[in-house]
Amino acid sequence: MLTSYGRRCAYLALYIERATGSPTVDHVLPKSKRWDRVYEWDNYRLACSQMNSIKGDLETVLDPFNIGDDWFALEFVAFQVKPGPGATDQIQKAMPKTLELLNLPEFCEARREYVEDYLAGEITLSRLTERAPFIARELRRQDKLLPADTSL
Repeated sequence: MLTSYGRRCAYLALYIERATGSPTVDHVLPKSKRWDRVYEWDNYRLACSQMNSIKGDLETVLDPFNIGDDWFALEFVAFQVKPGPGATDQIQKAMPKTLELLNLPEFCEARREYVEDYLAGEITLSRLTERAPFIARELRRQDKLLPADTSL
């Protein structure tokens, strides 16, 4: 799973660092409620240990495999995730618990650090795309790329 996910948490779309992050396997349908699905490969998602622990046995978090590319957007002040341009009213009604988890302060801080490192030239757009693809996509979508990267 680490290789196929590129060491990125399925929920956060952030790289799980080798030294500080602990990759875990999350059960989308919680094993405490759906024991019949505990060994089903399509019920597994790679998650950082913190997200997996916080998500616990919640069933109201959107499955990352079923999310459209434009359902979520990133605002670049508090680095919170919000409904994106492709989130219909029906989709937005299903988002509250997911947004609550995604916008925990430690996750917003991690996004802020990636953006600041990119804007300071400490990491390339290529590296940002590898480590935090959602952030890279949002920088591009919102025309916030560094001038040297606008033609890429």
